[in-house]
Amino acid sequence: MHKAGQAFPLQFVWCILLVGLFCTPALSFGRSTGPSLSSAPQKSSAKTATISNLRYYGSTQQHRLIFDLGRPVQYTQQRVSNPDQVVINLANAVLSKTAKRKLDEHMLPTEIEIKQMGARRVQVTLNMEDMTGLKLQSLRKPYRLLVVYAPKQNSPPVAQPKITLPPVIRQSTEVQRQARLDIDTIILDPGHGGKDPGAIGRNGLMEKEVVLDVALRLRELLKDRLGKNAMMTRATDVFIELDDRAKFANAQKADLFVSIHINSHPSPNVRGIELYHFGIASDRRAMQVAARENGDTIDHARDLVDLIKADLALSKRIEESQNLAWETKLAIVNLVGTAYNLDDHGVKTAPFYVLRYTAMPSILAELSFISNSSDEKLLRASSYRQKMAEALFEGIRNYLNSAQVASAQ
Repeated sequence: MHKAGQAFPLQFVWCILLVGLFCTPALSFGRSTGPSLSSAPQKSSAKTATISNLRYYGSTQQHRLIFDLGRPVQYTQQRVSNPDQVVINLANAVLSKTAKRKLDEHMLPTEIEIKQMGARRVQVTLNMEDMTGLKLQSLRKPYRLLVVYAPKQNSPPVAQPKITLPPVIRQSTEVQRQARLDIDTIILDPGHGGKDPGAIGRNGLMEKEVVLDVALRLRELLKDRLGKNAMMTRATDVFIELDDRAKFANAQKADLFVSIHINSHPSPNVRGIELYHFGIASDRRAMQVAARENGDTIDHARDLVDLIKADLALSKRIEESQNLAWETKLAIVNLVGTAYNLDDHGVKTAPFYVLRYTAMPSILAELSFISNSSDEKLLRASSYRQKMAEALFEGIRNYLNSAQVASAQ
C-alpha cells in the first residue's frame, strides 16, 4: 500500500504517459473519418474527351459548329485583341482522325481555326472580325459542345469597278495555232524574293514565300504531266531585279511567261483572285496593283502606256496573253472555287514592267489577298497552294489544248 509522500515507481509513471499518448484524440495517429484539409496532391480523376467529329451548318443568318464528344469537356474562353479573336481552350481533349481529316481538308469556315495543342488540349480560335453574337453551349445525350454565331453583315460591300473587256479570241489564225503547238519552254516567275518580301499578311505571312512554293509545285506539274521545259526566274529566296527576270525569259527564247504573285488591298474584306495581262490599265485599282508590283509610282507606271500605243508589235502578243489569262482564270475558278470560298475579280489589263519587256505571251496571276485574314490562313496551307498550282497548270494546258483542237478541225 502506498504511503503519503512516497514517490511513485518510475515504471508506473511511464505506463500512464503511454496510455495518454495513444488515447488522446488530439494526438491520435489513427486515420480521420472527417474531411481532409491537406494540401497534398490528389490523383486527377479527369479523363480525356475525344472529339469524334466536327460538324458545321451555315446560313446567311446563323452558323453552327458542333463538337461531337465522347464525354463532357471543360473549357475556358478568352477575348484578345489585335487581331480581334476569341480563344477557347478545351482541357483534356483530343481530336480524332475524322476531326483531323476535316481540318486538313478545310471543311470548316475560315474564320475558325482548330488545333491540337499538346497531348491533351484543343484550342479553338474564332476570328471576331467576321462574326458576331457568339454563344457556347454544352449539351448532353449525346455530349456535344455547340458554337453558334452570326456572320457580320454591317460592313458595306466593297465596290468593284465594272470592267468591260473584249471577248477571248477563240478563232486563232493558223500561225497562232502553230505557235501554241510549238510551245515548249515556259518561264515561271515567282514575284519578289530575298530582301523584297512582297506583301505581308496581318499574321506575318510573306508573299515571297508563298509564290515560290506555288511556282515550284507548278514546275513539277508541267514537267511530269506535259513534258515541258519549265524554268524559273528564281528557285530560291533571292532577290531578282524586274528587268533581269524579263532578260532571262528572252535569253531562253521562252514561249510563255507566267508571273505569280499574291495580292493586297487597303480593305481587309477584299479577297479572291485577279489575272492580268499587259496593256492600258483597266481602272485605277489595276494601276495601283501594277505600281506596287513594279516597285514604283502610279505616275511612272502611266509612262508605259505611251509605249503600248507606239508598239504595234505588241498587239499579237497581247491577244495571246489575253487568251492565256482567261483560260487560267477559268481554271482557277472551276478548280479552286469549287473547294474554297473564292471571289473572282476577273481578267484585267495593267502596265506591269515584267510583262512589258518579255518577248512572248505573258500573264501575271494574283492568287488571293494576303491582306485578308481568311485568305492568309488559306495561303499557309500546303493543300491550298497545291490546288492553286494545279489550277495554273490546268489553265496553261487548256490554252495549249485549244490550239490542238483548232488544228484538228
